Amino acid sequence: MTSAIESWKSRVESHHAQSEKVQAKADWSSSDYWRPFAQHFRQDPRRTDDPMIDKIASRISAESTVLDVGGGAGRIALPLALKVSHVTVAEPSESMIEQLQEEAKQSEITNVTVVQSLWEDAKVEPADVVICAHVLYGVADAEPFIRKLAEHAREQVMILCFMRAPISRMSPFWLPVHGEERIDMPGLSELMPLLWEMDIYADVEMFKPSPLQTFESREDAHSQLLGRLYVEPDTEQDQRLKKAIEDLLVETPDGLVIKGVTPGRMGLISWTPE
Repeated sequence: MTSAIESWKSRVESHHAQSEKVQAKADWSSSDYWRPFAQHFRQDPRRTDDPMIDKIASRISAESTVLDVGGGAGRIALPLALKVSHVTVAEPSESMIEQLQEEAKQSEITNVTVVQSLWEDAKVEPADVVICAHVLYGVADAEPFIRKLAEHAREQVMILCFMRAPISRMSPFWLPVHGEERIDMPGLSELMPLLWEMDIYADVEMFKPSPLQTFESREDAHSQLLGRLYVEPDTEQDQRLKKAIEDLLVETPDGLVIKGVTPGRMGLISWTPE
């Protein structure tokens, strides 16, 4: 029987191979995949309506140090920096780091250190709490990645993960645009057996369903989907994408949503490393 670790790796590699095939056909490339989207990940560090931040903060003391792996634009790191001693962020994307640093400067947050690096290559000091939010979906070699998280945590490891990878909401567009069903990345239901196979028996706390993500307009959807689907503007694929947008987007009072996509369910996985 295939192990959970092997199944995870196979699925992630299949997803990436599908992406690379489409990129090659479209001659699509980007040195920083996140640049077109980075601004969408920026949030007010002083927001008071975020159950995720409240849950994490309730389990960390004011004296704690935090390491946020794949911290992106600081959606978690900056709110926590207002509550703890120091936060270190390991993040490879230059555009995400730019957003984080701009928001930190604007919000006068000075106790955050950023290390630009993939986690696999990062050289950082251990912290009391290590957090990794929505990163593992695309990590093929998850076992060493998770081992390194645990090795750098003195008190707790926390992983935030949706049941389905967030990018999966774009999957309905894959068939009409690229002519094949999308291979989705794994999520929480695949991560737990992987952890058990590693002899990690973590606690899981589920959050209420997340609101459906919306597009402000069809133009906004088109702008975001071009990059997400590796489509060059003014091509045959782009024409198919525009038609799919007309077919698959549904108007709601809150904005446009993708037909058939349901609210996401996120879990907070945590354990004390040995």
